Amino acid sequence: MRLTFLLHAILALMLMLTTPLPRLAHAEVPAGNPQPQPGDVLLPMPAGRTMALRPVCIGEGAGSYAWKRFRVGDPAGGYKESPTGVALGGAFKVAQASSEDWCYYIGKYEVTEDQMFAVMQSPKEYENSSLPVRNLSWFEAEDFLRKYNEWLYGNARKELPAHGGVPGFLRLPTEPEWEFAARGGSEVDSAGFDRKLPYPLEQLPEYEWFSGPTSSHNKVKKAGLLKPNVLGLHDMLGNVAEMTDSLYQIEYYQGRSGGYVSKGGHYLTDGNQLRSSLRTEQEFYTLDAKNNAVIPAKKETLGFRPVLASLVFPNRQVSAQMNDDWEAYRQGAAQTLPAAVSTSSTSAKTQVSGSDASGHLKRLKDELTRAGAPSGPVQQELDLLAAALNDIQFTIKQAEQDSAYSWVKIGGEQAFFITKEARKLPILENLLQSALSSQRTEVAEKYKERETEIRQNIAQAMSSYTESMRQLGAVSETAVKDGFERYTQFLQKRNAEAQGKLLATVRRHADEYLKVKRTDDENWQKQLFEAAAAP
Repeated sequence: MRLTFLLHAILALMLMLTTPLPRLAHAEVPAGNPQPQPGDVLLPMPAGRTMALRPVCIGEGAGSYAWKRFRVGDPAGGYKESPTGVALGGAFKVAQASSEDWCYYIGKYEVTEDQMFAVMQSPKEYENSSLPVRNLSWFEAEDFLRKYNEWLYGNARKELPAHGGVPGFLRLPTEPEWEFAARGGSEVDSAGFDRKLPYPLEQLPEYEWFSGPTSSHNKVKKAGLLKPNVLGLHDMLGNVAEMTDSLYQIEYYQGRSGGYVSKGGHYLTDGNQLRSSLRTEQEFYTLDAKNNAVIPAKKETLGFRPVLASLVFPNRQVSAQMNDDWEAYRQGAAQTLPAAVSTSSTSAKTQVSGSDASGHLKRLKDELTRAGAPSGPVQQELDLLAAALNDIQFTIKQAEQDSAYSWVKIGGEQAFFITKEARKLPILENLLQSALSSQRTEVAEKYKERETEIRQNIAQAMSSYTESMRQLGAVSETAVKDGFERYTQFLQKRNAEAQGKLLATVRRHADEYLKVKRTDDENWQKQLFEAAAAP
């Protein structure tokens, strides 16, 4: 019996040794793309390597002047990251489910040492290393991109996305391009885009490498080991900080221009400091004290990822089309973009335009006076024009006041609804636990369904609530103050004491948004829940 068992065991072992093992999944993965995903754009590299990129779409359609308006920065960064309005365009028209959209492509991973070796053929120790390349200067990163572009145009030109028939090219990302991608681009809603992190703080170790024993252990890690963000991009906020093509200015696009901007944190950055807006000024050169010479600056914590971009005017046809669309753009979408306006209220923006118009009118009057006293009818037209400008200012201020009141009312009603729904949750929780304890499964399932419904109602109401705060940010603070006073009077007439008491919290949230131009839906919901629990 034992001999038979032993013979069977030996035969089984021999069969295992002679049967070929299945190929591991990673053997099929191209070098340079450790976590393949649908939608990856793969560019060939020398020596059989691959550069993986992901599309970042603007979400504004395929018009000639389809720009995405958003804010870079975050109050957490202090005066160096004061929220600032920018507008971003794409590089290529890309087919979407039902239409086209402008997109650019950004590196799915930080450029690795192996990819650097494939293009530059040095240093030898970089070969086959999946660690992000670092301790290189901005100029060396540019040199890598230049040589890789030359190789692509000579060996894989047809594989490059094109705009107007002209293939794209790789470069460092601009700061807005990098931050738009880090925040989740057009794949997240407005509230999600405004958050410091594109995922909950408690999930940070699943997505980023930062300092300490719960994450990097203060050592750089291989590219692409952790989860990607919603756009499929790995290690955006941690592992190594990343170079951009933007010069550092305190207010992003005004003030003195210094070194270049690097974005994100790295494996020595505290996790609490990681955020999508994190920016640092980097020097191009440093002093080599030993040799008393200026040399290109390098850091062990600094690397890069590329962007695939295109020419704005690749040919005459594109240029002609943009020329034809220019006037309509200036009279329409451009009116709300940073090139024409700042983040000021509507009345403030109009005040600037009105002041300009008044200045032109005054100069016209002066010129007519110098040429001789204007005739009675001409003088009358000039006076009517001046009066019309004043009327416009008055009308807009009145419209602002009405708009502010409406958005205060919407915000107040949504806040009250949220608190009412929040009060139901602990009651449902008690009922659910009671049903589970008594093994009333069907009843418990109904309580769970009801809880899910309530949480969905709260989520929808919070979306409307934060939108009301954003809309209040588009009017003057005077109009907002007037709106709250009018709504307070409205509640007093209705004897709505509970809503009136809650309005103080709504006002505080509005003041916060007016100050920092960022919504904070998670904290705001928490505070509304606390208000619901208060006696």
